[in-house]
Amino acid sequence: MSPHTLLFLALGGVSSAVMAAEAEDTPPAPTVFVEEAAQDGLTEVELGRVALEKSQNPTVRAFAQRMVADHQKANLELAALARQKGIVVPMQLDSEHMAVVKKLEAQSGKSFDGQYSHHMNMGHMRAISLFESATKSDDPDLAQFAKRMLPTLEEHLQLASQLPGGGGEWNH
Repeated sequence: MSPHTLLFLALGGVSSAVMAAEAEDTPPAPTVFVEEAAQDGLTEVELGRVALEKSQNPTVRAFAQRMVADHQKANLELAALARQKGIVVPMQLDSEHMAVVKKLEAQSGKSFDGQYSHHMNMGHMRAISLFESATKSDDPDLAQFAKRMLPTLEEHLQLASQLPGGGGEWNH
């Protein structure tokens, strides 16, 4: 390979990396944000209910109760805000999110606790990323909602990291 080819490939890689970074900084469209945030919130509530039924661990149960309460409140606030903007809010889980719930419903004992912990860690990391991106939205109301929710999501992630299994022990 010639030095010019290597330089071209190297610059192409840098260009792709810059474009990917810029794409991550682009806030989601309001309808996309509402859809994703609503699905995530509905999933957190449903998984919290499942955890309250299945887990015998007091730490998991307390966390699950907090997820149900906090995410129900956020879901209602998001739905009201979206309705003001004429954005349709999903009221039930889509097939992808329902599959996550069904997968956890099939577990029990420590296996359930570990998988629930893993999902809470990964789900809150994704949610934080979504909400951080949404803080840059052209829609000031959605940007403000995202900014207001971020500290709670960050606290949830910190709490999730303390769950049995810490989210890191379970493998797919």
